[in-house]
Amino acid sequence: MKTEILSQEKNLVEAKAQFTAEEVTKAVESTYKKISKQANIKGFRKGKIPRRTLELYFPKESVYAETIENLIPDAIDKMIEEYELKLITEPEVKPGEIKDGEDFEVTVKFEVTPQFDLPDLEEIEVEKTVYETTDEMVEEQVKRIVESRAEVVPTYEDRPLTKDDYASVKYDTFVYYEDGSEKKAEEGQKTEIFLGADTMRPEVVEAIVGKVPGDSVSIELPIEGEEAKKDHAVKSRYEIEILGIMKKTAPELTDELVAEITQSKHKTVDDFKEEIRKQLQTAAENQSKENLKDTIVNKIAGLVEVEIPQTLVDRQKDSIKKQQAERIKRENNMTMDDFFEKSGMSKEGYDTELETAARNIVKRALVLEAVAEANDIEWTPDELTQEIASIARMSGIDPKKLQDYVYGDRDRLFEMAEKIRNRKTLDYLVTAVKVTEVPEKKAEETVEKEAE
Repeated sequence: MKTEILSQEKNLVEAKAQFTAEEVTKAVESTYKKISKQANIKGFRKGKIPRRTLELYFPKESVYAETIENLIPDAIDKMIEEYELKLITEPEVKPGEIKDGEDFEVTVKFEVTPQFDLPDLEEIEVEKTVYETTDEMVEEQVKRIVESRAEVVPTYEDRPLTKDDYASVKYDTFVYYEDGSEKKAEEGQKTEIFLGADTMRPEVVEAIVGKVPGDSVSIELPIEGEEAKKDHAVKSRYEIEILGIMKKTAPELTDELVAEITQSKHKTVDDFKEEIRKQLQTAAENQSKENLKDTIVNKIAGLVEVEIPQTLVDRQKDSIKKQQAERIKRENNMTMDDFFEKSGMSKEGYDTELETAARNIVKRALVLEAVAEANDIEWTPDELTQEIASIARMSGIDPKKLQDYVYGDRDRLFEMAEKIRNRKTLDYLVTAVKVTEVPEKKAEETVEKEAE
C-alpha cells in the first residue's frame, strides 16, 4: 500500500492510499474465508465452504463492500502514522471502485489540529502579583469561623419584624392542581428563616416584614418548571404563623473555644490566629501561582496567530452547555428554558457569550498542546498512578477500584492524562518566561492605568 498527500489547506488534509492488485486479491480472499466460517450452508461445515459455492450465495457487491470495510482502517492508520496527523474529528472516507485483481484507491479527508508558530518564550515578560496577608484579613477569617458556630436563639421581643431579623415560624402547605383539586402537603412544620437572605422569595419577605409575633399570613406562589410539568400542579399556598423573633448569637473567642474548634491542635487564641495567617498566606501564594499561569497562557495566546477549528469550538460549547444545564438543574431545579425566562437572558445573547468563551478555551488548549509538543512534555504511567492514588485518598475510594475504573474508561483515562500533561506544561512555562514579582497594590495601579 502506498499513500500520498493530495492537498492541505489550513487544518484540512486530503490523502490517498493505493492498494496493489495483489493486496486487493488477498483481502477479497480473506473476506471469503471469514464468510465461510460464519455461513450456514447445507452440506458444508463452517470454514470448509469453497469460494465458488459462496459466490452462489453471496453477491460480489456485498463481498467487495465488506472487503473495503476491512481495508480502510489499515489505510487510515498508516496515513495517521506516516504523516503524524493529530485528528480532531472522524475522517471523511471516499473509497474508489474495487475489483478482485485490480488496484484499489481510497481518498480520506482529515481535520487535524492546526499548526502555528509559538513566540520565543524567553522573550515573554509577565508580572506575578504578590498578595499580602493583613491583620484585618486574619481577623475577618477568624470572625467567619467563630460566626459559623453561632446559634439562632429567641429574643422574646414583641415588635414588627424587619429584613434584618430571623423569624421562627410554623406553616401548613397546600398544593393546587390543574383539575381544580387541592392537597394538604405539609402540616405544622416549624423552622427559622432569615428574612435578609438572598435566597428568600420576595413574596415571603414582603408578607412577613412588619408583622409581629402571633400574626398569621397567607402566601400563594406559582409552581413552575419540572415540578409543575410532572405533577400538573399550578400553585402552592402557605399558611404561616409567626412564633417569634430570633437573633444569631456567636460564641466569644476564647482559648476553650479554640481548643474545641481545632480539636486541641491549638490551645490559645494567639496560636489560632497565627495558624489562620499561615493558611491565608498559603492560599494567597497558591492563588498568585494560578493567576500567573493564566497570565502566561493568555499572553502567549494573544501573540499566536491561528485559525481555530469550528469543530473544536462547537465541541467545547456542547461541553459547557451540558455542565451549565446540569448545574442549574441541580442547584435551582430549572431547565435551561426556565433559566432564560427567569434571568431575562436571550438564547441569542447566551450563544454569543458561549461562542466567545469556548473559542478562548480552545485557543488556550491549543497553546498548551503546542508548548508540550515543542518541549517533549508527556505524562508517565507512574504520574497517572500517583494522580489516581491522590484522588482516591481525597475521596475515600479504594485506589485499586478507581484505577480499574479509569483504565476501563478510555475517555476518562485520556482526560486524566491530559490533566497531568497540562499541569506539567504550565509548570514549565513558569520557568521558561521572565517573571517579575509585583506587590498587590502596584499591580492594581497598573491595571487601573491600562484601563484608562
